[in-house]
Amino acid sequence: MKQIGYIALTAVLFAPGLSGAAEEFPLSYSSVGIEGSYVDSGNSRDSSSLTGDNLSNYFEGSLNLTHQFNPNVSVLLQGGYAEPETRAGGLNANLLQGSLGGRLHPSEFRLSNWRPFGGLGYSYTDISVHHDAGAKTEDAVYLEGGLQRMIAPRFMIEGGIRGRTELEEGYVDAQYFTGIHYLFGRQYPAAPKIEIALKPKHPAVVTPPKDSDRDGVIDQLDKCPGTPMGALVDSDGCAKKLTKEIRETLHVEFELDRTEVRYEFFPKIQNLAKVMKHYPGATILLEGHTDSTGSSSYNQSLSKSRADAVMKVLINEFGINSDRITTSGMGESQPVASNTTPRGRAENRRVEAIVSGKYSELLTK
Repeated sequence: MKQIGYIALTAVLFAPGLSGAAEEFPLSYSSVGIEGSYVDSGNSRDSSSLTGDNLSNYFEGSLNLTHQFNPNVSVLLQGGYAEPETRAGGLNANLLQGSLGGRLHPSEFRLSNWRPFGGLGYSYTDISVHHDAGAKTEDAVYLEGGLQRMIAPRFMIEGGIRGRTELEEGYVDAQYFTGIHYLFGRQYPAAPKIEIALKPKHPAVVTPPKDSDRDGVIDQLDKCPGTPMGALVDSDGCAKKLTKEIRETLHVEFELDRTEVRYEFFPKIQNLAKVMKHYPGATILLEGHTDSTGSSSYNQSLSKSRADAVMKVLINEFGINSDRITTSGMGESQPVASNTTPRGRAENRRVEAIVSGKYSELLTK
C-alpha cells in the first residue's frame, strides 16, 4: 500500500485522456478508489509526544469506498497507510488510519464540469515507532473540501484538502489529496417516454366540443373557465353576479363618565371584526353617545372618546386596519331611552357601529 499515493497521483494526472468531454454524474452510485495525499504535520511540532504524533511531513496512500445516496449526499469510508519519520531522533514509524465521513454536493452548480463538495468526518489513527520507541493512537475530526469530475462513464477523479484536528492535544494537520474512483450501481434519471401517434385504420370519429365546467359554453369560446357548478353565465361563460349592501350594527354600553370597554362586550366586537375580515371592502362608522348628565360640550368629547376606545379594541385585539374605521361623537343628542331613569341613562351611554359596503354573489340556476 505504500505506493498507492503515487499510483493515484499518476492516474489523476493522465486521467483526462480517458475521455474528451466530461460525463454527467449519476443520481446515485457506489465506488471504490485509491487516493494519494501529502500530509503537512507542521502543526504537531509543538506536541508534547516524542513518538506518536510528533511526525515529519509524509505521503499517505488510501483505499476509499463511497456511496452517494442522492445528488446531494454521500458517505466516505477510508483506510490509509503511511511510513513517516519522527522528528525526535528520525525514527521510522508505521501509521494506519481509518476514517468515516459524510459529504454534501450541490446538485446543479459546476465549475467547468467540476463538482465541488464539502465534508465532515472522524479519523482513528494507530502509530507505532520502530525499535520499541513507543506507540500511540489518535482520535480526530476533519473538515474537507474539494472538486470532482466524471472522466468516463465509470471513472471519477477528485482532489482537495482536509484539515484534521487531533482531539486530545488540539493540533491541526493539513492533508492535500487526489484520487480516482471506479463507479458501480449507478442510477440515472429515467428517460422521457416517447409516444408515437399511429395513423388510424378507420375514419376518425368526430369528438363533440368539450365543456369542461359544464356551464353550457364550450371551452373554445369560454372566457371564464372553471365557473362553479350551477352558476348562471353569460354568452362568454362568465358567471352573473348580484351586488348587495352589507349592513351590520353593534351596541356597546359604558359606565357613567367612563370610556373603558367592558370585557362582556368583546364577543360582540369580535363578531363585528369577523364580518370586516369576511368583506375586505367594507368600512365601519363608530358613533359614541352619552346620557344627559353633565354639560353638552363635555358629553360631546366623552362620546368621541368612547367611539375611539371601541376602535382601539378592533385594531389591537382583532387586527382591523385603522384606515377602515371612522369615529364620531354624537354627545347626548340621540338618546334611545329616557334620561330620567337609571336604566334609560345606562342605555344612552353607548357606542353604535355601522358596517357598510358592497359584495357580489353568484346567481344560480
